[in-house]
Amino acid sequence: MRFSARALAELLHTDPASPVQYPTADQARVIEAPLEPLLVVAGAGSGKTKTMADRVVWLVANELVRPEQILGVTFTRKAAGELGTRIRQRLAALYRALDGEDAPGQDRLDPTVSTYHSFANGIVQDYGLRIGVERDSVMLGTAQAWQLAVSVVEAYSGEWSHFTAAKSTLVSAVLGMAGECAEHLTSPSVVRAALREHIEAVEGLQYSLTSARKPTQAVANLLDKLRTRVSVTELVDQYAAAKLARRQLDFGDLVALAARIAQEIPEATAMERQKYEVVLLDEFQDTSHAQMVLFSRLFADGRAVTAVGDPHQSIYGFRGASAGQLGTFRTAFPVGAPGGSLAPSPVSNLSVAWRNSTAILAAANTVSAALNVPAPWLRSAPSLTVPGLSPRPGAPLGEVRIGRFLADAPAGVQQAEAAGPAGPGVPRPVTEAEAVAAEVMFHSRRTFERDDSGDRLRPTIAVLCRGRKQFEPIRRELERNGIPVQIVGLGGLLRTPEIVEMLAVLRVLGDPDRSDSMLRLLAGARWRIGPADLMALGDWSRQLARAREAAVGRSARTGEAQGDDDAVIAPDAAESGSLVEAVDHLPPEGWESGAGRSLTSEGRERLGRLRDELRRLRDYVGDDLGTIIGEVERSILLDIEVAAKPGVGIHDARRNLDAFSEAVAGFTSTAERVDLPAFLAWLEAADAEEDGLPVTQLEASREAVQLLTVHASKGLEWDVVLVPGLNEGSFPSGTASRWSSGDSAIPWTLRGDAPELPQWDWDQPDAKEWLESEKRYAEEARAHAEREERRLAYVAFTRAKHVLVCTSSAWGGGRTRPTPASGYLFDLLTLAEQGEDGFTVLHWLAAEDEGDENPAAAVPQRATWPIDPLGPRRPALSEAAGAVAGAAQAFAAAGPAAREAWAPPAGRWSREVELALARRAQDEEKLPVTLPAHISASTLVELGEDPAAVLAQLRRPVPRQPGSAARKGTAFHAWIEEFYGTSGMLDLGEYPGAADAHVDEALGLDDMAEIFRNSSWAARTPAGIEVPIETKVGGVIVRGRIDAVFRDADGGWDLIDWKTGRPPSEANRAAKSVQLALYRLAWARLKEVPLESVRAAFFYVADNALIRPHDLAGETELERIIAAAVELGG
Repeated sequence: MRFSARALAELLHTDPASPVQYPTADQARVIEAPLEPLLVVAGAGSGKTKTMADRVVWLVANELVRPEQILGVTFTRKAAGELGTRIRQRLAALYRALDGEDAPGQDRLDPTVSTYHSFANGIVQDYGLRIGVERDSVMLGTAQAWQLAVSVVEAYSGEWSHFTAAKSTLVSAVLGMAGECAEHLTSPSVVRAALREHIEAVEGLQYSLTSARKPTQAVANLLDKLRTRVSVTELVDQYAAAKLARRQLDFGDLVALAARIAQEIPEATAMERQKYEVVLLDEFQDTSHAQMVLFSRLFADGRAVTAVGDPHQSIYGFRGASAGQLGTFRTAFPVGAPGGSLAPSPVSNLSVAWRNSTAILAAANTVSAALNVPAPWLRSAPSLTVPGLSPRPGAPLGEVRIGRFLADAPAGVQQAEAAGPAGPGVPRPVTEAEAVAAEVMFHSRRTFERDDSGDRLRPTIAVLCRGRKQFEPIRRELERNGIPVQIVGLGGLLRTPEIVEMLAVLRVLGDPDRSDSMLRLLAGARWRIGPADLMALGDWSRQLARAREAAVGRSARTGEAQGDDDAVIAPDAAESGSLVEAVDHLPPEGWESGAGRSLTSEGRERLGRLRDELRRLRDYVGDDLGTIIGEVERSILLDIEVAAKPGVGIHDARRNLDAFSEAVAGFTSTAERVDLPAFLAWLEAADAEEDGLPVTQLEASREAVQLLTVHASKGLEWDVVLVPGLNEGSFPSGTASRWSSGDSAIPWTLRGDAPELPQWDWDQPDAKEWLESEKRYAEEARAHAEREERRLAYVAFTRAKHVLVCTSSAWGGGRTRPTPASGYLFDLLTLAEQGEDGFTVLHWLAAEDEGDENPAAAVPQRATWPIDPLGPRRPALSEAAGAVAGAAQAFAAAGPAAREAWAPPAGRWSREVELALARRAQDEEKLPVTLPAHISASTLVELGEDPAAVLAQLRRPVPRQPGSAARKGTAFHAWIEEFYGTSGMLDLGEYPGAADAHVDEALGLDDMAEIFRNSSWAARTPAGIEVPIETKVGGVIVRGRIDAVFRDADGGWDLIDWKTGRPPSEANRAAKSVQLALYRLAWARLKEVPLESVRAAFFYVADNALIRPHDLAGETELERIIAAAVELGG
């Protein structure tokens, strides 16, 4: 080979002040691996992204493949962007280093980097017609899929007597089973047949071979559970039929259809193999069986497919991922062996952790050690042994700090004086939440990293919880100590005080039966309706309910006594009383209930103001959700309330409200129904999912402590990580999913990863043994779940770079007995007691000190109701408010001269004016400006039109306001990509602007789409769409993208640029055609064909006009544009 991995490191090293970063021996083996399948087991923080990028550079530098023959696939758009950027930067450095006689050419295409779903989308778009998938199929968002499933469940007319679940549970079951069928490439009919066969076999069994007694209720309950599962398969079929009728797909369909194409369409396999010689599959431990089938059918022909992953980080089993995927890769992608046989692909390891300190690695290796012990239910020999993580050279020691406390949150627990985490003599927190807050305050003052100028960087800190129910006590304690908190994920967000208040109002507006939400408003800190008024209002609501029933002729059924409003309250009338209705129609003055209760004058006045506010807000219910949310926020003064938080900046104070607005925007962009009731129902479904809906892309923050679940933390890192709640039953979780419980899972025997899972042996001689076998299966399922919990702990621990804090509490919430600490925490305690470097025990509650009674229950809780929101601050704040009001009155009454004296000095404004004038004078001096090394094609066009304006923009850049024309162009180009089915980097339904159907009409996109469909271009097949080009013009690299490339009948090339604006005038056509001239020159160079064999044209879609300039500039004319700009710039 021309270059080794070490030689490339030297070639690409450009900073003489720093040493060359040579790859490790393990990294070098991966970088220099032969062109054959390879499995790379990459531990947490082991530099896999850099290694993959370096492998691409090594392959290109040694001319083993061209860049465009390389495909990289990962899970998130963020990860795909990072990998793509890293590859492009490394390739650019390679080209610069080789520039000259060694340069392979100046016109190069980039590798393709995509997400797994985007790649599947491309396969379906390119070849879906061959299996009956229409090109105009629409991708369902999460909210849309949920709403469609709701309509299917509500329309169900089959057998339902065995149903015990709520409607929302059945909706989740339909979506869950549909997803599992897709992930494991099976169908509802196959699942239904297996379940019915099982049910019929058990129904014919006696309870015991030695007894004639009838089967027990437990047998009947389990059979009903299976019958419900059969009904769910019918609902899944109806869900699929509804999608088909609407030409819609969900994400599960996308991957399943792509796998089917790979299995059934040989031409698809041939075409994809022709495009890609090297395939990099990132995060392979999180792939599903369908994704394994897709890639193995496409690329398992001995070519260089590299799968990178870590079985210890496989934590998405509930989404179809399997920790055994990496082991399965070796046999799914075999290599040639002597004698023409096949052998499992080789394995390389990346085990040097570049993120974590030494002590944290010791914790991670300890918690993951048990995962290398094969599970007893495995029906195939484990093919992978994962080495422990090793520290990088010069890694700091770091810290692991552990604690066991009496209670999870301060509820009547006293503090004791002792040595605490912040030093001797400081009150030691005796609750877990206080310990977390104290640790955060302590470590936030420390210095772990500095910026390039040597200034201290504020540490990044995260609190990772196993479940969202842990968020609230920790959030309260952090905010009580003035620590800004960012709650990540919708589920946790819904429990924050400002969002709880917001939702109460929204629910009252959207559903008149939400008396619970109305009660929250009434008894809350703003309206403070007292108990007496609440009881009177309850009487009035029941009276209204009875009056409503009487109006429809049902008063006889209620058994009311004429003239006695409260004599007898029938259950249905009592239940139908609505506080929402009662507030909207307050009783007349002087009203008194049959129980002698009436509203106080103060209560009536407050209720009247609440009624008026709600009536005004109802006027907005028909508007878009964003408008409703904004009006509610302003009406209930939430914006002022959060802004008034002491010691908190406005951006931190509004963090939860802004995050809720983002959730609203996400819903409106993917839902079919975007009204308030649909949104509230969707929120309840999202909140019911413990793992929540997908979290938006997240970055570690230095501005706030981030509070999130461990699942949401995957792929991130922080300086300091705190993991509270390490109790048995919490972390590890006490619940274990198995297919025989719940309503959504398919039998594990039908899963693609069945050999890796425990199985229920349901072939038994009698019903008693059948039940016993299910219990044995449940035990194995619990052991299987514990392994995933252990992997989850490994992920949590390895998020920390410098400090890891792990805590537990004996008591919490309504526990009636103390909870043991997690085995994971005991593992760390053992290391600390053995003297492991870097381990510190903050406090460990001895078993004998746990007590027999929950300390929260032992102390009487006292509260004032209605609560005074100002509390002890009321006198001081009332005095301050009075002073402000008095000053305002004095100012209003003062004369002009006195008001002038109150005016602020103008000195600062004068200085601003002077600076602005000086800046303008400096601009007029025409400071020299040089063109950058790389410019865009549009910049080249602008240089041809007005070089002085371009140079002025380069001299002092001014942001340009995006307009609707740019929005229109972006949206239409994305639609074109979808139409031709080649948008490899775009998920269906995710092209820019696709979510905003309400603006499509304003932009005229529907009209342009119709014009395009009727044009000759719609019937032609492009040779390329959105093709990136890069070529040198006059010493400057110019980059752009050709919208579409077509092959002419005579073998020539036709380059088309779609335009959504109006055609230019005759006078401006020459200037605009510079763009086509550049594309023509770049394409001729790229394909090494004569310039005359390449044509180019603009197609103005709105006018259905083709403009084909016949006097396009050549290389010399384009270079003159650059030369003129260089001369003008001085």
